[in-house]
Amino acid sequence: MSKDQIRNWLNIIFMIGAVVGVILFLSKNEERHMLGLYIILCSMVVKIAESSLRMFK
Repeated sequence: MSKDQIRNWLNIIFMIGAVVGVILFLSKNEERHMLGLYIILCSMVVKIAESSLRMFK
């Protein structure tokens, strides 16, 4: 796999995680609220990894 393909997959994972995380974060259930927050934080880690691949060519 090339770096571009890896970056594309990481972006897809980030976008799916961010959408799912926001949906859960905005739910009224307190447990889902915290789960959504954790998913958003993990998605941000994936985005930072993708950004670092872009910076260090």
